[in-house]
Amino acid sequence: MSSFLVVSLNPTYQLIMGYERISEGDVNRTEKWKSCFSGKGVNVARGLAKLGNDVILLTHMNPSRVKEFHAQAAAEGFKSCAIEDPSPIRTCVTVLQTGSNGIGVTTTELVQESPSIEGRDTEASVLEAYRKILPSVKCVIFTGTRSPGYSTDLYPDMAKLAKQAGCYVIMDVKRGDLTGSLDLASEFRPDLVKPNLEELIQTFGGAFDPLELVENLPCNAVITNGVKGTFIHEVGHELAHIDALRVRSQNTTGCGDAFTAAMADSLMRGTDLLVACHAGTRAGALKAQEEPF
Repeated sequence: MSSFLVVSLNPTYQLIMGYERISEGDVNRTEKWKSCFSGKGVNVARGLAKLGNDVILLTHMNPSRVKEFHAQAAAEGFKSCAIEDPSPIRTCVTVLQTGSNGIGVTTTELVQESPSIEGRDTEASVLEAYRKILPSVKCVIFTGTRSPGYSTDLYPDMAKLAKQAGCYVIMDVKRGDLTGSLDLASEFRPDLVKPNLEELIQTFGGAFDPLELVENLPCNAVITNGVKGTFIHEVGHELAHIDALRVRSQNTTGCGDAFTAAMADSLMRGTDLLVACHAGTRAGALKAQEEPF
């Protein structure tokens, strides 16, 4: 068992609804639905907890939802540190359609962008909690886009603190959070970055060859690309690739987060990166086959 801190400053409530098919422009009713706290941070923490790890999830949360959030975290086997902030939690909707084409479920995600934090002291309180937790963990995982209102250099600064504390750092982030972390001095850079290919292109632009970008990253990188598999960049080694597993999916939401959790678990157990990515691939495939309701 290893100890993990998952940092995800973008709380999310998710509604999952299942249909045989959607008829556009009509009222579509269903008795198949589920709602819960979700998002990348919860998904990664949940996955790590299922693998027997000690996990703390650090986020912010509207005071009216904190008790409910702590209850779900406890039921799923991980600890939660929720800094109170008046901003509302966003709600994202996943629509699953079984259809009749015989090729599995189609997943459609309707994503509400995160509202800005509103508390004057929210960022300072997050940093205070973070510094208190750091000495008790081996690995810190930053995942997801942070909510507007936080300092643009917050994640790079937090990554530097984690490296100074001797932690292994994984960053599943994009845009400025990713480039700012890669620009740190070598001793403070994350040990591993894990954007998917779309996020990598969003960060560096589509004018570059994505594979050339991956090969020139200054730290180890894992770039997932859905059903097309995963690229693995280890500094000083040739770019590697592993295929995705072909499965009949029930819900593809959160498969990348299941990958992150299993990969991190494997790395902290002492495996090399290629073996860890195979573990992540299996976890993502299993997640895709889970019954969503």
